[in-house]
Amino acid sequence: MVLSIQHPPDSSSRQFPSTDNQLLRLLSESDRQNLVAKSNYVILPPKTILHQPNEPIKKVYFPLQGIISLVNNTTQEGLLAQTVAVSNEGMVGITAFLGGNYLPCFAVVQTDCIAISLDADILQQEFARGGELQQILLLYIQALFTQLAQNIFCSCHHTIEQRLARWLLSFSDRLGKRELLLTQEILADLIGVRRSSLSVVAKELRQRYLISYSRGRIMIQNPVALRKIACECDRSIRDEYSRLFRLVNRS
Repeated sequence: MVLSIQHPPDSSSRQFPSTDNQLLRLLSESDRQNLVAKSNYVILPPKTILHQPNEPIKKVYFPLQGIISLVNNTTQEGLLAQTVAVSNEGMVGITAFLGGNYLPCFAVVQTDCIAISLDADILQQEFARGGELQQILLLYIQALFTQLAQNIFCSCHHTIEQRLARWLLSFSDRLGKRELLLTQEILADLIGVRRSSLSVVAKELRQRYLISYSRGRIMIQNPVALRKIACECDRSIRDEYSRLFRLVNRS
């Protein structure tokens, strides 16, 4: 279910400023206002499926707060794995302007999310005009490649403990809170490991008073100690996003 705000507040509103999305923030004021005027603000509850595999993308989303995951589920065993997480640094639905218009994965809302929603054909038209929007979106694609490549490296070379610590901190940093509404089952799917394997690691972290959990809630008790365990993959991804965004500011 997607709840659309039919009469959205002005983009300068303190409650839902469009500049909360880092891609939109990079646009000039006039270009951003032009794009926002053609969009809707939407409230996206957790577990909302925005895109189905191999179905045409009709809407694209620029998150202002919250997290959306691109999740692969292509095996007969029904195994899941998050390939990319998107929050206010990016957008969901890039194939809408690349020509393919399909994704081989789900786009699933993981947390309460507020986003700017735009018809895919409108974004295609704006992208085709060139200019700064096209440059920003192309740089974003490069950043996504970096994130995807780093995630593959992480899953191949880092332990479950390192990866769990990384994902918990990543969600916490993006949401700005230590309490996360995530079950171990969801975390196992996102990380791409068996629930039983993740439970063993989570129990060890709890015994060391780094986290606590109960009934679908995980509390990070010692983020400093947890950060020492986590791999540095998220830092590498953030550094690349920052580098690419600086290129826009210099042009």
